[in-house]
Amino acid sequence: MAHKATVIEEHSKALDGLIYELDMIEKCGAEIFSKIENSFTYPYPMASATNELNALLSAIQHFEMRSKSGGITSLSTSIMDKTDPPPTKRKLAVDELYKEAKRISDNARSETLDYTFY
Repeated sequence: MAHKATVIEEHSKALDGLIYELDMIEKCGAEIFSKIENSFTYPYPMASATNELNALLSAIQHFEMRSKSGGITSLSTSIMDKTDPPPTKRKLAVDELYKEAKRISDNARSETLDYTFY
């Protein structure tokens, strides 16, 4: 019986660690997108955004590996979402992210230029 309690405690600690890690990822993502949204007021260099988004992606991948090694096989609710997206889908998603970041950056630049002519 003591062995069973130890296993439950280990799983509980592992889940607590994963929950903490997921909270940190969520906060980091919220900070990044807040910086992007506020880039009209406070400049946010594209290189910084790229570096922070890459760090966030790395943290998410680490979280996935850690959760799978801890026995959680899926973080999604549908069977279709349980499989990893093919590399082409990932590439398209990354391309869309870069396009959106560029669009926001261009809009911020045009807003800045508009104010210099008044």
